[in-house]
This record gives sequence, structure tokens and C-alpha cells, in this order.
Amino acid sequence: MTLAYEVGARSALAPSPSALSELRLFTMPEGGIDRLNFVTWDTIEVLGVGEDTVKLTGHYRIQRADPTAADWSEASVEIAMLELDVSGVSATFGPVRASVNYSIGKPSRGLVSPGTIYPGLPDSPKMCTMEGYMQFELSAVPIVVFNKEPIVLQHNITHIPPVGQGGGTRGRVGVELFDTSNPDGPPVAILRQVKTHIGAWQT
Repeated sequence: MTLAYEVGARSALAPSPSALSELRLFTMPEGGIDRLNFVTWDTIEVLGVGEDTVKLTGHYRIQRADPTAADWSEASVEIAMLELDVSGVSATFGPVRASVNYSIGKPSRGLVSPGTIYPGLPDSPKMCTMEGYMQFELSAVPIVVFNKEPIVLQHNITHIPPVGQGGGTRGRVGVELFDTSNPDGPPVAILRQVKTHIGAWQT
């Protein structure tokens, strides 16, 4: 992951935070890798079985490139999800575990967009968008499913990394999920919605 910078631009960036006391609002830090606590509420419909929302807890690991500028309003930041490991228990499906699907050959990555949510306001949130390719293990069904089209998660963020903030899909969606044992067959489940909460660094 590489981005171009003006000479001396990196020296104007804040140090990459590694603790809550180091987070700074509306400030661009140097790039880094964050291993953060992560909670999601995933609404999944397994065709012929039913639909349920399950709380999944664990962590994710995100790589952040250096931003394109030191100014919060102007800068953009490329991000990549290196790892995801969250799990929980559904009343309908039993144990559920979600992770990054490395085998699909498509990176789970995204962007903190240039500009802000409210144009002209420098102390305004930025949009962070992640496109993820995931695998869901529903061991009691039993089935392992994956998405071919990205799961798009969006967060309005006021600091980087966005500890304590959340987001998810824009309401209900219809991301088709396919059986890993029959990847070219019809979808066997639908991801209907994701809500997220980003926690602090894992210790």
C-alpha cells in the first residue's frame, strides 16, 4: 500500500496512536496497524431455515496507509483489513464465526474519503468505507458461506483509528452468501444487515 506525499508532509502528521489517551479529534496520524476489539450485530437469513441477528465479538486488524495530507478535511487514507475474528451464538443457527476470506483472491479494503460529511466544516466527521469479503461458519446448520460481492460498511469518524465509534451497512441489504462446498451453485443465505462497534486496542 503506497501513497504519494509532498516532501516533509509526513513530519506534519501526528504520531500513530496506540492508547486512548493518544487519540486526537480531527487530526491525521501517521499510518500504522491497529488490532482493535470489534463487535458486530449480523442479521443473516439462511434460506429454508430462518433469519436471526447474532452478536459477534472479537477483534480485527486494520492497516492504515499514511494519509495523503496532514489536513483533516483534505486528506484521504487507504485502509486494509488484514484479519477478522468475531464469534457468537445465534438462537436460530447456533455458533457463528466470521473471518476474512483470503481464498477468494479479493482484498478487504477501503478508504477514509477526502472531504468531510458536512462540507465547509473542518471539525466535521469523515466517511470511512470498507468493502469486505468474509466467510461465515455456521457449524450447527452446518454450513460455511461466503460473499462474492463486497459487504460495504460505512462509518462516520472523528478520529483515527475510530475507537468508540460504529456504523455498518446502510440499513438492510441483500448480500448473497454461497456455500463453500458448492461455490458455483445458487446462494444459500443472505446477509441482511450489519451494525458495528469499534473498541479499543487489544491487550
